[in-house]
Amino acid sequence: MKKKFLIFAALLSLAACGGMIKNENGSEFLTQLDAEPVGCTFLYKLESEVSVYDADDARRYMENRIADQARPGNAYWITSQRTRPNEWVIFGPERSFVLVANVYDCPHPRSVRTARDGGSATLAPYSNYGGCNSMYGQCR
Repeated sequence: MKKKFLIFAALLSLAACGGMIKNENGSEFLTQLDAEPVGCTFLYKLESEVSVYDADDARRYMENRIADQARPGNAYWITSQRTRPNEWVIFGPERSFVLVANVYDCPHPRSVRTARDGGSATLAPYSNYGGCNSMYGQCR
């Protein structure tokens, strides 16, 4: 009976690991774009690989990496995403998420025009951070 309980407890604790990556260094203020933006400055391309259970955790990990850069930008577009199997894994995620993103500096990151929508402005989802449109917290 103790063995069954220990196995159940181990599986339960392993399942609780989903959603473990949290936003850091202002990464929650980044705007995710669905296409290439119009009127923004391209800064760099970033490839991120992480072994996690959830695709949202992989995206959040990439956002944290963008925020940690010397020139973080304020918007990004995921150009490719794939998974690859982790070899020889007994405990932990069976696959790694590989995301490639272009990072941009946009003058108005909450209303970015993209090539997909024909250049008309699309509003990014509003996040509850006091109504400030600057990811650096400098509101006028």
